[in-house]
Amino acid sequence: MKTIYSIIFLLAANLAQAQSLKIGIVADCQFCDCDYSERWNNDYRQGPLRLQETVDKFNDNKVELVFHLGDFIDRDFSSFARVKPIMNSLKMPHYFVLGNHDFTVADSLKGQVLETLELVSPYYSIEKEKWMFIVLDGTDVSPYSSADSSKIAYANSQMKMYEKQGRPQAKPWNGALGNDQLIWLERQLQKADKQKLNAIVMAHFPVLPLAALNLWNDVEVVEILEQHKSVKAYFNGHHHPGNYVEKEGIHYVTFQGMVLGKEETAYAIITLDKKEITIDGIGREPFRTLSIK
Repeated sequence: MKTIYSIIFLLAANLAQAQSLKIGIVADCQFCDCDYSERWNNDYRQGPLRLQETVDKFNDNKVELVFHLGDFIDRDFSSFARVKPIMNSLKMPHYFVLGNHDFTVADSLKGQVLETLELVSPYYSIEKEKWMFIVLDGTDVSPYSSADSSKIAYANSQMKMYEKQGRPQAKPWNGALGNDQLIWLERQLQKADKQKLNAIVMAHFPVLPLAALNLWNDVEVVEILEQHKSVKAYFNGHHHPGNYVEKEGIHYVTFQGMVLGKEETAYAIITLDKKEITIDGIGREPFRTLSIK
């Protein structure tokens, strides 16, 4: 009888494993060949070492997808050449979210950032099993992501509009989703609802809780997310100490920045199941179990 029960247990365990999806998350590697910043507590030069540790961990644990949540570099286009080959040593597909620091390069090189990060589009979606990963571009409307004077002028006018509305995040280091992207987001979520997929939305910038590092149009984005039952979580970086809040059944997780501090790294292996999202944080990133409703 013990043998029969053992077989049943193993079959059940294998079935549960088959129904789960494991992904890797890292935010704000933010590498540059720069001295440690006392002001920001950022240890920029540790980026390659910490990223290599992360890649090795993801490879050893056979995660199926990896996402970097923006600010792959801190500044200087040459920084990409140091850390991009490390990400390329991942044995699984990996994807980038655009962050503000990814555009802290010479104006003549801003147009090459997407190609360097192997992005066909600045925002996109990926479907894997019963999950849809929707990657947003919070640099869409911003004064730094383009050298085009008309785009810069429009971004500055939008920032001033949000500033007049009393939004503390209306700062030049943040940004907003443009109207076309908002329409695209709505359509992606409608598709996820129709196909009964679980959606995880990702961006570099937070949208909750309300804070000075959020997207300029965070309120509008949250309103869209809350209209769709498919949305289970919103993952972001940008705020290096991290954060978490739950609202209307959606988990908003700000992942800690890898660049932060001299002592510990931060990244996570996440297991997605039917009923919960398990965040196995490494280093400073905490462990969380988030229920799916």
